[in-house]
Amino acid sequence: MKSGAFLPLQLATLVDAAPKGSGWVWEPKFDGYRLEAVLERGNIRLFTRSGHDWTDRFPDVATRLAGLGVRATFDGEVVILERGARSNFGRLQEYLAGQGKAKPSYVVFDLLTHDGKDLRELALRERRKQLQALLSRKLARGPRTVRLGTRLTGSPDALIKRACECGHEGIIGKREDDGYSAGRGQSWIKVKCGHRQEFVVLGYTDPKNSRIGLGSLLLGVHEDGALRYAGRVGSGFSDATLGKLHARLESLATTTSPLAERPAGLPRGVHWVRPKLLAEVSFSEWTRDGSLRHPVFLGLRDDKPVRNIQREEPAVSRTSKKRTAATASEKDASVSGVEITHPDRVVYPELGLTKLDVARYFERVASRMLPHVAGRPLSLVRCPEGSSEQCFFQKHWVGALPDTLESVGITQSDKAKHPYVVVRDVKGLVTLAQWGVMEVHPWGAQADAPEKPDRIFFDLDPGPGVKWAAVREAAQGVRALLEELGLASWVKTSGGKGLHVVVPIERRSTWDDVADFAKGVAVHLATHFPDRFIAKASKAAREGVIFVDWLRNTRGATAVAPYSPRARAAAGVSMPLSWRALGKLTAGDEYTIVTVQNAPRTPRDPWHEMLQHPPRLTAAMKRRLTVSR
Repeated sequence: MKSGAFLPLQLATLVDAAPKGSGWVWEPKFDGYRLEAVLERGNIRLFTRSGHDWTDRFPDVATRLAGLGVRATFDGEVVILERGARSNFGRLQEYLAGQGKAKPSYVVFDLLTHDGKDLRELALRERRKQLQALLSRKLARGPRTVRLGTRLTGSPDALIKRACECGHEGIIGKREDDGYSAGRGQSWIKVKCGHRQEFVVLGYTDPKNSRIGLGSLLLGVHEDGALRYAGRVGSGFSDATLGKLHARLESLATTTSPLAERPAGLPRGVHWVRPKLLAEVSFSEWTRDGSLRHPVFLGLRDDKPVRNIQREEPAVSRTSKKRTAATASEKDASVSGVEITHPDRVVYPELGLTKLDVARYFERVASRMLPHVAGRPLSLVRCPEGSSEQCFFQKHWVGALPDTLESVGITQSDKAKHPYVVVRDVKGLVTLAQWGVMEVHPWGAQADAPEKPDRIFFDLDPGPGVKWAAVREAAQGVRALLEELGLASWVKTSGGKGLHVVVPIERRSTWDDVADFAKGVAVHLATHFPDRFIAKASKAAREGVIFVDWLRNTRGATAVAPYSPRARAAAGVSMPLSWRALGKLTAGDEYTIVTVQNAPRTPRDPWHEMLQHPPRLTAAMKRRLTVSR
């Protein structure tokens, strides 16, 4: 054995369930960089699993290891640990980028050599015994930059359940009686919480709306020696990450696709890059067509060779066979008694959300969404092939109407009556998902009295350069003005970049009354606070100010419904909030289909009092606005 040389590391095989029986020891699966530490005559070198020297990247770890004064080769992982010993890969990435204050630690879990002796043929229990004897006294004092890895106690099933509940990546199982063998085998196994692996970055799409840098990353894996498309990821990026990543991708630009063959469903306007970068991504599962569901970007990795990136398949147990069969049986699916055809069609490509996901989302929120959409004429944003393809705004239903929907005829400017869709129950909402509806826009009046509006909408649309704190303050300012006029208001996110303030009123006013009042509020704000508000729809004048869009209150105009998704890459949701919760909100699209679907149900609807005793809009209120201008 050459002194101070890198030794190939042993790797764990992914399995879908922990094996039963004795002879296994269990350790936490860390979320960091696997590094081999070679200590030789006062010098220290840190090697990645592919043999690259990363000593300079972690100087504090290297200094602490050198100070141990031992001659040895350790196997371990560099991590940043949070409460509950949970490792945070994102903070580790920030550290490497020169950001963040958290410091990494090196967790040692194996001893490969000591004083020139190769220990790899020894059983794990013996290597562990020597490792503890070597480090227990030396790590007793000084900073915890180097730590001895811990063992977990309990049944494997209980351990993986606890790990997942606490936000850990999973657990590692090792056979106590086996030696240390380079490469991947059955002596070491890993059981993960959900799915997570590295992907080759193939290209990216342009950003939309207020997003910067890029829209999503196109991902691939190697299969039979060629790169195959695995879907795309558009979630998990901060603005800082988007900017830096875009600059790095531009340096790798190419006009040629790195894919062996072009798959169906690729977005338009893809920017291809040379396959040099690896992205680590978490996701819920693979779809039947080989794409990712619910992917989230975790960070870039450069500690593994691109050529080795393949689809990670766990060893299959009886449990997973049953699960696979159940998934495959969802060729057609039923949600609330409504048949969903093509349930696996991906409609939010950046997140891997399917048509079935949208239908289940509508089912989940129906009890709180229906009071705000049921019995109202609806305009719909339909995207039959998903949010990245051609979408269209549909006011009038064309063709046969499903039994689960109703319609109401409303006279239009051509003096003829045209049918608007009306939903009554959860089946109606789910039917909208079946028909490719991704946004629901109700009238501010009910179908039985379409000429008597009962809601007033103010859409606060921030222009370029407006900080989010200013948008929150603007909503509070609108609320205060309305309270002075005797009107209570409620707030919700837009699902995009702004906020909506909504006022319920008695069904006594005309559309002209409501539009004149809403315009008066907007003009009042723009007159008294011209550095913060604008009442005109001119995009050229919106720099640094918030447009108070009052035009949603004219006859036939609509605003996106509470709890409705948006047909945008981030799958934002127009989420009702309490005014108290507004102070903690960080963005207009903070709530998404995924976060709402996965979050525990709040015990109380923040808009539960909205429909109780709405006030009457009076001429005196409008006069007060006119006088104060």
